[in-house]
Amino acid sequence: MKSNKAIGDRIKAVREKLGKTQIDFGLAFNPPVNKSSVSRWEKGETLPSAKRLKYIADLGSVSVDYLINGSGLSLMATKVLLDKAVGGEKLTGDEQKKLAESQLDLRATTSRLAKNSSEEIRQLIEQQGELIDKKPLSILSGYSLSDFLIFFNLVRLYGSDNQNSEMATLLNMFRQIANGTIEYDKDDIIPNIDKFLSSFPVKKDPESSR
Repeated sequence: MKSNKAIGDRIKAVREKLGKTQIDFGLAFNPPVNKSSVSRWEKGETLPSAKRLKYIADLGSVSVDYLINGSGLSLMATKVLLDKAVGGEKLTGDEQKKLAESQLDLRATTSRLAKNSSEEIRQLIEQQGELIDKKPLSILSGYSLSDFLIFFNLVRLYGSDNQNSEMATLLNMFRQIANGTIEYDKDDIIPNIDKFLSSFPVKKDPESSR
């Protein structure tokens, strides 16, 4: 089913592929389109005319059908085309277009997930802030939260990818144990904690301090 929001995500993916701002993208049309119109297209609030949709498809080297319905290419089929291209085989015009459409779909999906994830994270943080407002922190709790944030940022800013991944895994496990989603299993938790703590200290700047 056609979704205006999905069409908007694909238009945005074309624009970002071209490295253009909404203002620059609008100026590519004849007559030019203002920034607010491009923004409404990308939000799915309005749709470009058929002529402009065709022009957007040409800019992105994709078909109008793709902008409306998305890519029908599977991950396996995409990999086959990528392997051909990397291997030096010449792709047909249709194959080039299908590969471009698949890659744009990936860009659009990634952008959408990032936006949704950012919004969810913001809401979760705001919820915790509201809980603190309802029940103010004691001195001990305040220092505990401060210590956790200092530790969290030390790992986030200066830790290795493995340290960040292990921290995220452990924090998720602690949360699930605390709310009863999973049971505590020391044979599972303790080796992970030991592995994590044995990887310290993090490689931080000499000027960094608590």
